[in-house]
Amino acid sequence: MSRILALLTFLVIGSLAAPCWAVIVFQKNQDEPIRGFLIHEDGIHIEVHEPLPSGDVRKHILPRVSIDDIIRAVEPDRLAALTPESPEGYRSYAEDLAGKTEDPEARAMAIRLYLIAAYLEPVELGRSCLLGMAGLARSPKEEKAFRAMAFSLDPDHDPALLKAPKTIVADFTGITDNDRQALRTALQLLRTGKMNEARHYFQRPPVQAAATYYAHIISESEYQEAIRAAGRLTPRLLRKFLTLEITLSATAPTAVSDEPPVFAPWSQLVARDDTQPIKPQNLTTLTEFDPRQSIFRKGKWQAATE
Repeated sequence: MSRILALLTFLVIGSLAAPCWAVIVFQKNQDEPIRGFLIHEDGIHIEVHEPLPSGDVRKHILPRVSIDDIIRAVEPDRLAALTPESPEGYRSYAEDLAGKTEDPEARAMAIRLYLIAAYLEPVELGRSCLLGMAGLARSPKEEKAFRAMAFSLDPDHDPALLKAPKTIVADFTGITDNDRQALRTALQLLRTGKMNEARHYFQRPPVQAAATYYAHIISESEYQEAIRAAGRLTPRLLRKFLTLEITLSATAPTAVSDEPPVFAPWSQLVARDDTQPIKPQNLTTLTEFDPRQSIFRKGKWQAATE
């Protein structure tokens, strides 16, 4: 959890200065990648700042010739190609980023792109985009706000939009934290091509059960694909492996921290003298992002008229 908090802290700090992008850098002859933020790059080298669990930052200046691959959560060139004349393009890219829920930068960018699409084409795209945002909400309060806006934009004003869908939680009984960490080790071994060691871990029944539990992230066929790749995973498969590794590094999935909602009867609210009028919802104030800034140029969002 401390690693994730450090990553979030660095993301906020970075957003206030020059634009930087979350990257995963694989170096030649190195098993573990560098996860951090791309501060600078040119044809000779790149500079990556890696957030540490302590809150500090480790700086890496890497020659291009030493780099095997770079995976970028968000592609600046694709953002720059988006135009207000094609609102569907914003939604399309948002849907691509929506699957990277473990990456806070990709998650926030998906919310922004959904919001812009809804603002540009509220009749055709508003309802679906706000529901997409609800699925990426960063808090229960935010999800309620997104669903309320989806209800407002829906021509039929379907009350079902205001309720979060019920989900069935898979049974995780009998699988310990040690089993989850063993699965994480098996993933790392398989990702780096250490097939014999990975096979040893995957032979354990509890590890197989844990892998089945997380089949929504990596399916059995994708495990087979990773075995055939023998350490040379495609970018798509690599993202899945890193997503599950990060998930397994976090707190146990059975932990629930949401507090039950507390509602006051309407009669009590009316009787109180301190009630304030409720401000109407608006797409321009729904999030920290301004959907009127729909043009991405030189690492910054700006209004189309600027």
